[in-house]
Amino acid sequence: MPNLTPVFFEVKSSVSPLPELFAASRTAVLRDLEVTHGILLPEMRANDPLLRTSLQRWPGRAYLQSRPDGVWLTLVRRAAPRPRERWWLHALLALATLLTTTLAGAVLAGSWAPAFRDVSMLGVELPLPVGSAAGLLPGLWFSLPLVAILLAHELGHYLLARYHGLDVSPPWLIPAPPVVNLIGTFGAFIRLRSPLVNRAVLLDVGAAGPAASFVLSIPACAAGLLLSTHRAAPPGYGGPRLGVVLADDSFFALGSSPIFGLLAGVLAPPLPGAVLALHPLAVAGWFGFFFTMLNLFPASQLDGGHVAYALSGPRGHRAASLLCLAALLALGWVWPGWWVWGALVLILGRGRLRHPPVAEPGFRLTGWRRVLAWACLLGLGLSFVPVPA
Repeated sequence: MPNLTPVFFEVKSSVSPLPELFAASRTAVLRDLEVTHGILLPEMRANDPLLRTSLQRWPGRAYLQSRPDGVWLTLVRRAAPRPRERWWLHALLALATLLTTTLAGAVLAGSWAPAFRDVSMLGVELPLPVGSAAGLLPGLWFSLPLVAILLAHELGHYLLARYHGLDVSPPWLIPAPPVVNLIGTFGAFIRLRSPLVNRAVLLDVGAAGPAASFVLSIPACAAGLLLSTHRAAPPGYGGPRLGVVLADDSFFALGSSPIFGLLAGVLAPPLPGAVLALHPLAVAGWFGFFFTMLNLFPASQLDGGHVAYALSGPRGHRAASLLCLAALLALGWVWPGWWVWGALVLILGRGRLRHPPVAEPGFRLTGWRRVLAWACLLGLGLSFVPVPA
């Protein structure tokens, strides 16, 4: 998910570019971006040859929108160089996450039981896994697709932010020891350091991540379900019919979302008296849908919150956030983990449900962008799991 910087409007005046286009305009420098916003000359239309020629030589991004009072144009270009990134640190965290998710995957595959020994490195005691490499190799069925889904999600945000000329950090992947976290990671995020110009930019950046992870989770689930096997249900077991057989031969049940249930019904139909022991690849796809669902909740600064703000503005976003938080509190009586996620939503918003504003709030979503926004909400419904475990 993109973590937005909340303070936008430390501005100073600047000379307006392309003055031959505007009847009236205003230019300001918003942190690292120069933004010019104004209405075009009355005789000028969106397909005017002079406008097209001028925009072809513009060194940044341009956003046009026809409104009842005329055609409005927003010009954006960088006003400061991007900072140098510590790519080595991002790569190191990605490798650490690949290691911890491989360990977790080996546990899910039943080929390795959690065991660590402390090893001193540069005076620091670090826990390293104990066991043969052969026992860890099956964990790659889980770790490689899961890390790929997480990276695809964050790279979706990253690439769309760069497309719009924004300053954004590379993805941060967060490793977690399997003894602390079942899947070996706490997820991933990026840091967006530029202000958001309008709702179109907000939607593009916010929706790109969940769209990428949702789409990539489908083939992971489909292939993993084909590799999954049915096993006799434990005596007296009446819980969910799909889950994971752990290294100690215990059965860890998982809930089902509409999209996962549809795939499982087609590719691994249920058998009487049996449970579906998911292959680690299917588990990676399951968690891909699960992370997509969590990010698509329309609250605070989650991806779904960005979509809600882009679609309906600050009032609509606040209403959606309040409804989402109320739903999480109610769902917590069914699965207490929703209370934890509700608390995280508040933490992300620093105790509030407000969304940082965009520089040009009058820009409205139209055409395919409105379709994309509603598709994101549909994705939330398709990937929603009322009781994950």
